[in-house]
Amino acid sequence: MAKVSEPVFSVTLDKGLADRHRLPIGQVISVLTEIRQMITETGRAIQKQRGLDSPPLDFGLEVLAEDDGRVFSKGSFRARIAITNHIEIGVEAAERVISLVYDLGSLRKPPMRLISSEEPLTAKIVNHLDRMAFIHERSHAEAKFKVTIPKAFKVDASTKARTAATFGSNVVKRLAALREPVFTEDDVTLYGKLTQLKDRTFIERDNRKFWGELRRDNGEVWRIQFEGGDESVAKPLFRQQVRISGDAFYFQTRTPKLIASEVVRDEQRDYLGAFDELVGANKAFYNADLRTILARRYGED
Repeated sequence: MAKVSEPVFSVTLDKGLADRHRLPIGQVISVLTEIRQMITETGRAIQKQRGLDSPPLDFGLEVLAEDDGRVFSKGSFRARIAITNHIEIGVEAAERVISLVYDLGSLRKPPMRLISSEEPLTAKIVNHLDRMAFIHERSHAEAKFKVTIPKAFKVDASTKARTAATFGSNVVKRLAALREPVFTEDDVTLYGKLTQLKDRTFIERDNRKFWGELRRDNGEVWRIQFEGGDESVAKPLFRQQVRISGDAFYFQTRTPKLIASEVVRDEQRDYLGAFDELVGANKAFYNADLRTILARRYGED
């Protein structure tokens, strides 16, 4: 194997269908896509943590060929991805991804201690890993991650960063546990704008249901699950301001979900008109103008 001057992130798929020297091309492409996105998003988070205001960094990720051009070797598929730009941050991003995979695969750490609402980056990485879980479930293959760093780019050994981890059955089980809701709440009512669901990572595979996304006025985003019979009622309300009621489910690593029982258009409120209508409604008691009433209420002269 020819020596490479840049750090290399390697992913090896073996066991399962790989032992038969074959893997569905869609699965292989999906794995490489999720790896690219994990490194890119983690690198951008590190960039923000360091206070770098420059545009999002491009880590120049490049797939390297073996000397003989092979990708399958002894029952496995291996891709080597060179980090060619902004190498220090790119390597740290790769190591953070590998460290999380290692922690998820460790039997000594329960899922609840791995993820918290205070770690949005960790939740994002878990989302990408969850998209990769089907590789193990469908092809029974394991993914082995490793970052190889030339001596010229060696980081401080005191950081004890993980440089290798295996995405196997333990990780898949932990990801399944993280999909379960932390708690539920009945009869919740939400207000916001209903749009099409953008992130379809965690929708249940049921053709009888369809999904939307509710963006509340405070910026909070909810996934909304509708029954198939509600399509004629709910779909005309997409891109409208609505009021939705139903049962709420809260998760560790993904946006909350509401199973809608009722959805109606939220009529625009005319607060000034309401004030004009109600002011002076009890004139026998409030026998003064608004300024005088407020002065009495707050003890002003």
